[in-house]
Order: sequence, then structure tokens, then C-alpha cells
Amino acid sequence: MNDDEWTWELSERAADGLDALDAETQQRLLDKFDAVVTDEFRDPPEFAKPLTGAKPWQSVRVGNYRAIVRFDREMSVMQVGAIGHRSSIYDEFP
Repeated sequence: MNDDEWTWELSERAADGLDALDAETQQRLLDKFDAVVTDEFRDPPEFAKPLTGAKPWQSVRVGNYRAIVRFDREMSVMQVGAIGHRSSIYDEFP
């Protein structure tokens, strides 16, 4: 596991996607991002599922929503590229 402190950051597109959601869903997503970067037992990339044909992007599941993320190990940052409902996010990204 990486001993560096991880953080997360939203792209403008991800911030727009987050803003479009209700407050409860927004909070669930933010809580998940915090959990991914602070878990003491799992490396942050272990929370994500690789996207077929879209390397280095991966998907983090939060209920019916997905965050499309990539991990910068050098900077210890989870970059959130997009957020959306599972029924459409994969069609809209990249």
C-alpha cells in the first residue's frame, strides 16, 4: 500500500455532474471519495473497476451512480473525470 496521503480532485465536468444531483446523492459521492483516499487497509485504486477500452479511466460505484476516475500514483491523487447515473455515464464518457 502507498504510504503517501492520497487526495481527490474533481474536474470541471465532474463538478457539473455533481451539481446536477440532489443533496443526498452529492453527499454519498463525496463520502465515498473521502473513503477511497483514506482507507487504511486498501490502496485507492483497489476501489475502482477498470473501464474496457478507456485506460487509465476506472469506475467507482456509489449506488446507482458512477464516478469515472483515474489514479495518479506519483501525486497520490484520485482524479474524478465525470459523475453520472450508471445508465448513461459510460455512453457519455470520454
